[in-house]
Amino acid sequence: MDLDEIRQQINRVDDRMRELFLERMACAAAVAEEKRRTKGRVFVPEREQEILRMRRQGVQPELEAECTAFFKQVMGISRTYQYAKLAEESELLCGLPDGQGEVSLTFFCGTESGYPAAALNAASLAGLLVSECSAVQSLPGEMSCKLRLAGDFSQKTAQAAVLQILEETQGAVLRFGSESL
Repeated sequence: MDLDEIRQQINRVDDRMRELFLERMACAAAVAEEKRRTKGRVFVPEREQEILRMRRQGVQPELEAECTAFFKQVMGISRTYQYAKLAEESELLCGLPDGQGEVSLTFFCGTESGYPAAALNAASLAGLLVSECSAVQSLPGEMSCKLRLAGDFSQKTAQAAVLQILEETQGAVLRFGSESL
């Protein structure tokens, strides 16, 4: 198979993936509505770990890490979408700028959680500028993280990113404007 044929095959796979992505996001919207109704949490780490274990089954060992990364990314995008659906009802976002502004977040997470990358990904998906970022080990197995984000916080995706960080980390504190981290 030559390069053009391989690219055509990739295009066909991508077309199928797009359709599956849209179907998955419709399911994510339904999940958000159910969680709104039942006051359920968007992020359930035990459920995510169970899903990752199931998705790795039957995957060649040399591709397990990539498979895990792929599904973590998909689940993170789905959660951000759910948070966007729920953001307007969240008291955690009171005081968030209604338009252009800057916020600072401090939080704790496990050193093996990968959460600093997830927080940066949520901010990136929302089009927020990360003007400051740090993560240092504070206790064995725990990191203390700080982020300063700037952008248009009237956008649902920006609200979702902040809400996602607040909901999915420990001891999260949100500060507004140029308050010091």
